[in-house]
Amino acid sequence: MNNNNKITAIHHIIVDSTMAIVASLFLIEQINKNDSQVFIHEGTKIDINKDLIVLGLDINLKQCLIEDFGEKDGLNRTYGMLKDMYTESADKPISLTPYGQELLSTLFIDLAEDIKAESNGTIH
Repeated sequence: MNNNNKITAIHHIIVDSTMAIVASLFLIEQINKNDSQVFIHEGTKIDINKDLIVLGLDINLKQCLIEDFGEKDGLNRTYGMLKDMYTESADKPISLTPYGQELLSTLFIDLAEDIKAESNGTIH
C-alpha cells in the first residue's frame, strides 16, 4: 500500500468516526425527545440506532459526495459537512447544530414517508 492509499484509508477512518459522533448525538436527541430509540414523524415510528444513522449518513452524504467529487475531494467535503453538523465548546456539552438536526431529521422524514407510502400501497 503506497502512502497516498494509506492517507486515504486514514481519511476514511476520520470521516467514519465523525459520522459516528454525529449519529450518536442525533440518537441522544431522539431518546431525550421520545423516551426511546425511535424517530417519529406524523405517527410513523422508526426504530433507530447509531449504526442505522451512520448508514444513512454514509449512503446519503459520504457516498454521494465521493461519487460527485472523487474520493479525496468527496471525503474532504463530507468531513466539512459533518463538522458543520455539531458544535463543541468548552462551556457547553457537544451537541448537534440546527443544520445537523435538520439534515438528519430530513433523512428520517423521507424514510418515514416512504414507509407510510409503502404501507398504503403506493410508492413515490
